[in-house]
Amino acid sequence: MNRTYDCLGNMRRYPLIVAASILLLAGFAWSMAVMHIDRAPTDAAGAANMQALLPLWGVFAGLWAVLTLLWFKVRNASPESRWNRADVLLIVSVAIGIRLVVVLAHNPALSDDVHRYTFDGRNLAAGVNPYLVLPEHRIDAAQPQWAGEREVAALINNPQLHTVYLPVSQYVFGAAATLIADAWSTPMDAARVFRGVFSVIDIAVVVMLLLALRRAGRSPWWVVLYAWHPLVVSEIAGSGHQDVIGIALMVAALLVAQRGASVRLRVGWWAAPLTLAILVKPIAAFVGLFVARRCSFKALLAAGLLGVIVIGVIGTPLLLSHDAQPLQNMRETAEQFTTKWSHFSSVYEPILTVLEAIDPIEDRDVQWEKKERHESIARWLALTILLLVVVVVVVRDMELWTAARIVLLVMVLLSPTAHPWYLLWALALMPMSPSPALWILSLTLPWGYAVLGDTIDWSVPGWVYVAAYVPVYAALSVELWCAVRCRSRAEHSAMQSSETKGTIAQ
Repeated sequence: MNRTYDCLGNMRRYPLIVAASILLLAGFAWSMAVMHIDRAPTDAAGAANMQALLPLWGVFAGLWAVLTLLWFKVRNASPESRWNRADVLLIVSVAIGIRLVVVLAHNPALSDDVHRYTFDGRNLAAGVNPYLVLPEHRIDAAQPQWAGEREVAALINNPQLHTVYLPVSQYVFGAAATLIADAWSTPMDAARVFRGVFSVIDIAVVVMLLLALRRAGRSPWWVVLYAWHPLVVSEIAGSGHQDVIGIALMVAALLVAQRGASVRLRVGWWAAPLTLAILVKPIAAFVGLFVARRCSFKALLAAGLLGVIVIGVIGTPLLLSHDAQPLQNMRETAEQFTTKWSHFSSVYEPILTVLEAIDPIEDRDVQWEKKERHESIARWLALTILLLVVVVVVVRDMELWTAARIVLLVMVLLSPTAHPWYLLWALALMPMSPSPALWILSLTLPWGYAVLGDTIDWSVPGWVYVAAYVPVYAALSVELWCAVRCRSRAEHSAMQSSETKGTIAQ
């Protein structure tokens, strides 16, 4: 038994790091349990919200720092380190325990999206197409369709809009809703059921990542960067964001593709989970480009056919019924989300600021037209940058997990709306493809919740943007420089090796 295995298996060299992580996880759960957020449009509510967020951010930062130290310890360990069941059991047990405590002790405060999931799921379980129901019409309905409908509908943000969540999510919502008995029909109890279901899916992600690490011959402790991360705990077990459904399917697709990563893929079975992930959030489609790059022509045809079948079977019953009205309703809401709203973007909002400085809005009669033009230009510039990044990643034929991680990270940086839970897609790939920039953003992106300190204008102070994104782009610059330098060295070494072989042959 070598010293590395002694370090990783029995943790004799860094028991304080693991103990500190567990202690801080408990403190994080406590800070979430006592947190209360008031969305009333008053200065007093904003000030109280900031006071409630400070303990959460403090424990979050401490836990993030300890996990960073653990990262360095694991990174410096020998790749030949053997696995130990006790390690895996500890990692998974802590991950389950912290999620269970948060689900039971915390009521959603940072986000209220879970109430829309509850509303959609209970409608589907009651035999009602969720794309045809407006929450605002059910708040004062004379006859509720299910117990607690009025109360849940009253808590939904933007009740005047139809649901925007795609069919795979809706089926999971419906399945979760079947677990809600009438005795648990209050909004918070129903949300607790949904958050519990999503936490189970999240543990499945942890297990799949452990399997991927084992195949790659890497330490199981890499998975802690996801399994114990406070952002993952707060956004899934705490707020109950449905992104974990798509993340689990995306990781499953990468796991299937990983089996043939060293050779040209001849089977397109990865297309089934990836298509399902796309039917949660279309951003998963970019991952398909990187997998397809390694596929044989026959596998591509099989993958394409399988994808079409999955879309038809899953999407048709919900979206194309009632003369495709559900599809039209969802598209209208999606357009509202993608073209009208923005939050804490690192690229979109600075571009918008520059455009407004170059072409200021002076005439009130045309201000909205000019404002929409500026927003359209900013969105198209961000989209163009994203497409360029995708092209570069595809052309360079990067390793699968790394390619997916790069694009999913860049999408968050370029998105007009950068909510913390959007980063979970990239963070799930951190154990297989570590990135300092991604890791730093996992600390700073939640600072966008500072918007809760201004419930009147719903704006984030400019200094928060600087504090959150300058370190990220600095780390990203270093990563890019190192990647270019390493590639140049590899090409130089290959050239020298070729010249040496030629000389020997002569």
